[in-house]
Amino acid sequence: LRIFLLILIIIGIFALITQKFWVPKLVDKILSTENTKTVILPEIQPNITLTDGRQCYTYSHEATLSEPYDITEFIDITIAGTKVTGTKQGTQKGPDMTNGYTGTISGTLEKNTIADIFSYTVEGSRGQEKEIYKTGKTGIEKLRYPLIEEKGILIPDTSKDFNILEYARVGCEASN
Repeated sequence: LRIFLLILIIIGIFALITQKFWVPKLVDKILSTENTKTVILPEIQPNITLTDGRQCYTYSHEATLSEPYDITEFIDITIAGTKVTGTKQGTQKGPDMTNGYTGTISGTLEKNTIADIFSYTVEGSRGQEKEIYKTGKTGIEKLRYPLIEEKGILIPDTSKDFNILEYARVGCEASN
């Protein structure tokens, strides 16, 4: 029994000393016999790039408990270099209002981000709002910050959190 234990100890010491030679070969052999699957990573779609020309986008939102208004908007913009001009029209339907609004967009494009002033009319009242849009996977995304009034214009309070409103790119048809 003592001789058997001594032989096992000697084999263990020899295996420990030579492990850097035989362990990698053993692991390779085990891995080559296993049934491996090829993992195909999904292709990540890049954000669109805003280019010169006319582009149209639409947004809609159904009423929820926290946001009790149905909203539909249509944006028709033209980009010329860094200059962005166009129109936006929409409707709002909710517990205390059912109205539409229309207005013009005038702003700039820099690094696929549009910063504009939306000058609008709602129920006969005029107003202005500074807006920020960035490119998304299939359209543009409005960064909707809480608004504060500054010098007669509603501006985003960028010190606060924002929601993203996704606008899908659509055809620019005259019926829109």
